[in-house]
Amino acid sequence: MYKESRYFHTPDPRTIVWRYIDFTKFVDILTSEQLFFCRSDKFEDPFEGIFQLKDYKSTREMFSTMPETKKFYFLNSWHINEIQSDAMWKIFTNTKNGIAIKSSVGSIIKSLEKSHDDIHIGEIYYRDFDKVTFMELLTKNQTSKLGGGTNQFNYKRTSFKHEQELRLYYIDMPIPHAIKNGVPREPLEFKKVNIDLSLLIHEIIIAPFAEDWFVNLISTTVSKLNYKFKITTSTLYKLKDK
Repeated sequence: MYKESRYFHTPDPRTIVWRYIDFTKFVDILTSEQLFFCRSDKFEDPFEGIFQLKDYKSTREMFSTMPETKKFYFLNSWHINEIQSDAMWKIFTNTKNGIAIKSSVGSIIKSLEKSHDDIHIGEIYYRDFDKVTFMELLTKNQTSKLGGGTNQFNYKRTSFKHEQELRLYYIDMPIPHAIKNGVPREPLEFKKVNIDLSLLIHEIIIAPFAEDWFVNLISTTVSKLNYKFKITTSTLYKLKDK
């Protein structure tokens, strides 16, 4: 279930969020009734979960365990926006036949109530790593809505600002894992978390470039799995009739 933490700033429950995915990931969510959490060291960005800030030379020893810590953080990402994003359609669906799940922060929280896993939710903040020090981040946290803690996964470089990311976190505690019988437990490869889809999904939006056969496939798939979600096709590029 959702677990509040001073290390993560959870936005207002009314905040609208989107998850842009391809068909295979969509079917996996529907059939498993679970969300997939990727281990953070498997992300493409090498700066993920790593503070290499302006004062890196003087703080590198303090953050020497960050690469190891990344093996124990599992992330599920959403896009914060009141409206659809052209960039997100093109970046995260990888095909013209993609879909977006529309939800809200409050609905995500409610949908996690029956899960036995502790899930944190936090908004990502974007900073120029070459111009900010760790102390500046920490000081700002103590005087703002972020709270008193500075977590290495709260921040990304400004080049990724277009993502407007909301993250769900599963932390595979303890970090590092306790040694049992002289052997440390290996980190999980990934994590899947139970979710109540009826509470999570407000609407399913089919990509604006989708072909007719794909639109029919989505409707048929949802119907055969006995879901009653609202399904619409994006009109992002459609001119209104005169």
